[in-house]
Amino acid sequence: MLEEYHSGLKRILLFFFRAWGLDFLPKPKRKVLIFLKHSLYPIYAMYGVFCELWHLIYQMEDFSDLIDVAFSITLAIGMFQGVLIYLVIIVGNRGKIMEIFEFFEQLIKTHDPTMREIRRRNFEVSMRTSFICAKYFLSANLLSWTTITIFNTIRTNFTGPMMYHIPGLPTGSVFFYPINLIHQTIMFFQGYAIIMFSDVTIMITIMCCQAELEAIAEFISHLNDSDHPKEDATEVLRKIYSIHMILSVYTKKIAGAFWHIYLYKLLTIMMYLCSMFIVFQTEEEIPFVAVISVLVMASEVFILCFFGQILSNSSEKMQNALYMTKWYKMSNKNQKTLLMLMLRFQDPVKIETFAVGTITIYTFVQICKASISYAAFLYAVFK
Repeated sequence: MLEEYHSGLKRILLFFFRAWGLDFLPKPKRKVLIFLKHSLYPIYAMYGVFCELWHLIYQMEDFSDLIDVAFSITLAIGMFQGVLIYLVIIVGNRGKIMEIFEFFEQLIKTHDPTMREIRRRNFEVSMRTSFICAKYFLSANLLSWTTITIFNTIRTNFTGPMMYHIPGLPTGSVFFYPINLIHQTIMFFQGYAIIMFSDVTIMITIMCCQAELEAIAEFISHLNDSDHPKEDATEVLRKIYSIHMILSVYTKKIAGAFWHIYLYKLLTIMMYLCSMFIVFQTEEEIPFVAVISVLVMASEVFILCFFGQILSNSSEKMQNALYMTKWYKMSNKNQKTLLMLMLRFQDPVKIETFAVGTITIYTFVQICKASISYAAFLYAVFK
């Protein structure tokens, strides 16, 4: 089962990087062509941002239709977030994330007799959790965005789900409706697909790290085996040290890669929620798609924060496992080694970002509270 879950998660990662990395196009050799290839998606997405802003500034007669305003702002922010994700993950950290995933893939295949079964057991639990969460998260979001697409398309008289009209295309043209509908539908789904697949990529990477932390915590418990020879404690401590040394290299890479990603995602999600909560305060009858939109956004920030919490919990569990060992039964030399390990383990594995700090489930509460507060403030100012 471990191989099956791992294979499924690997397919998701490869699809994400190959689809938005445009790997289906010929690989250019010249730097100029590589730059142009990497510029295709940002230009396309920024065109969507431009169209939404054009719609807000010029195509909209007034701001009385708050549903239109809220969705237009949300869609513009979503397209811009897609550009940031592309630049930070696809262009900037693709190699690093795949290197991290391949490292954990090698750990699963290890033939180390002391760690093989422990690793496989913990990785199977983590991979199963990741696979199930990814499956239901992507499926639920696909259903939700499809519902929103249908609603917006009907509301705009079958112009398109992104609310705007393509600038420069005459409304009387025979191509007006088909081009708008096809173009906006493609842009809508690809824009939000890159956001959701990036969330799943973050989740998979974190859960791989969490599985190794759980394996280390379980391996530390060998120090408390009543039938374990005291002289073997030296080998166990040495093994714990070497495993943690290697893992810390990759956890630093994870923290470095996700620092910017979390910052951009949390800020944009806060703006999504703020714009939609304003609608909740002004409309007497709240459209069900507005509720669906808020739930989708809330699920995104919950996924990001929940798995950050899981990583912190596993790191703390590893520290506690070492702290609770029967150190008083060890030799003086091993006690000193244990103290050194405890000092090293005081630097926990966690995901952090600017202005938020450590990402935990409390961050989810903070984001929701801040979004509601800002929405209430803006409503009071512009009422």
